[in-house]
Amino acid sequence: MMFLKDIRKLTFGLTAMVAMGCLPAAFFAQAEDAPLTPQEFYQGAQLTTDRVAPFYRLTLPESAYLNTAWADLRDIRVFNNAGKAVTFSLLRVDTPKIEQTNVPLRIFPMDMNVVKADKSNQGDSRDKVKLKSANGVEIELYQDEQSSVGTSYLLQMSDGTELSDGFNQILLNWAQPKSNWQANVSLYSSDDLKEWDKQADNAPLMDLTSGSERLLLNHIDINAYSASRHARYWLLVIEGNKQSVAPVIAKAEGIVISRYSKTETLELPFSAKPISDSEVEYQLARPQPLSSLSISLSERNTVVPVSVEYRSHATDDKWLPLAKTVVYQMDDNRVSEPLALDQSLVQSVRLKAINGSWGDSPPRVIGERSQVDVIFNAQGSPPYTLVWGANLASSATIDAKLLVPASELPEGGLAELPKAYVGEFIIIGGEERLNAVSPAERAGQWQTWLLWGILILGVLGLGFIMIKLAKEMMGKEK
Repeated sequence: MMFLKDIRKLTFGLTAMVAMGCLPAAFFAQAEDAPLTPQEFYQGAQLTTDRVAPFYRLTLPESAYLNTAWADLRDIRVFNNAGKAVTFSLLRVDTPKIEQTNVPLRIFPMDMNVVKADKSNQGDSRDKVKLKSANGVEIELYQDEQSSVGTSYLLQMSDGTELSDGFNQILLNWAQPKSNWQANVSLYSSDDLKEWDKQADNAPLMDLTSGSERLLLNHIDINAYSASRHARYWLLVIEGNKQSVAPVIAKAEGIVISRYSKTETLELPFSAKPISDSEVEYQLARPQPLSSLSISLSERNTVVPVSVEYRSHATDDKWLPLAKTVVYQMDDNRVSEPLALDQSLVQSVRLKAINGSWGDSPPRVIGERSQVDVIFNAQGSPPYTLVWGANLASSATIDAKLLVPASELPEGGLAELPKAYVGEFIIIGGEERLNAVSPAERAGQWQTWLLWGILILGVLGLGFIMIKLAKEMMGKEK
């Protein structure tokens, strides 16, 4: 009976301890729902603005990338003067880019012969124009009744020329005429010199002077949606003008205009730790999602085959292969191309020279990550404070299209929102905020140790009871 009574006491005690251990977890779970305050972030900077507006856009400083607790920047916040978080959005910085490529075209003047149409025939009543170049190329076109052919040129791309995109314009050059000149032109394109597509009709060209001023219009626009903008042959037909003689076309170029958006990037240098003459390890302070990795040598006229490996976290055991490539640095400042990473998370990089050496100084390694801007709603009163570096933070950004109503959007889009500027950096909650754990996590850790303690006490209690029971049994045997 005494044995059973001791077991019941032990079971009741262990149950009570487990129940007491569960109480803090419920309390801390409620505390975790409370919003974060500025003191729970590592660093920050006060923001300044030059005018009053409902929305602002600011460039995220480099320190925010280097000292964030999370590589995806989920711990970015903006607080107003009352310490209340305001609504914000993180937006990748894309800059519109325009590139122009000039493709030289060979010029062949064409001799013209007009064949009058047979009016008595029920067929086509338009005159036929036969054009012939000095190298023997012949072209036939029908002449519209309202236009007259004056001068014509066959324009041809050189053999082997390849276009990534079709022409947007044909650019012409001529010597400045002694008197003012203007005319309308037609432009045709063809791949075989037989079938011709009209790309421009009655397009104006002119070369006018007034005193010391010159008005020059020497390009012909081509429809960007035309399927035959890649054609090899182009025919320029200048309408006849009795009042002035067309100048001789001396140069012709096809213009390719490429429009695209380029994501702006931030350069993050790695710190180097030489392992040997042919091996170096590099590290960033925090893991970063990188778009590319640049490796530059210190000595010119040097070419080194290398093996490149990386780790997402410095504490990882395994190195992952990135590339086996050749890095070089030439006297004319030509350097090897960066390695693409496609936003891979990187903190450490290892270089090994393969059958070569980079000399006394190891290569320099720079990572590039996409630049991010912060757009925030000016809720409450200024000054506003940008903060970062909180391990406790979860993502709070919203889509920029939802943040800024269409009525508040400038004509140039989000890029033209009023600017906010980052001031001097300040330490707020300290570096320990980068690894701080939530109340619920602390409660979980405390409960884990408590349960281990209960188990140990239970084992000791059972041992004590077993010893006591053994002594009782030995006493009865005597």
